[in-house]
Amino acid sequence: MLSARALQGDKARNMSKVQLRMPSGITGILKDEVSDWFVLEKEVAEGATIADLLVGLTSSDDSFLKVVFNPDTGKVGDQIMVFLNENLLQGPKITAIKLKDGDTVMLLPIYAGG
Repeated sequence: MLSARALQGDKARNMSKVQLRMPSGITGILKDEVSDWFVLEKEVAEGATIADLLVGLTSSDDSFLKVVFNPDTGKVGDQIMVFLNENLLQGPKITAIKLKDGDTVMLLPIYAGG
């Protein structure tokens, strides 16, 4: 199981500031008021991964865990695309990617229809 320790950091370790962006479809899962985009700036410990960033959100809302990210498996939901600095990430190791200062992680739901 993943730990939220990387989010809290250790005072002796260097911290990086990253940004998490999500559209209103996901934002509604996390909070009652819905806006166009949910933007969260977060300090993470040096060496923190995308999984570490997402773990903190799962602890505050069970719906986020079910729809977007499951910390027990370390996987992002099948209906969610993950971007890092505007580049689409693909493959099973998405959440293992390490974050650097200034990175932007964006979560987008996959839309289908006609």
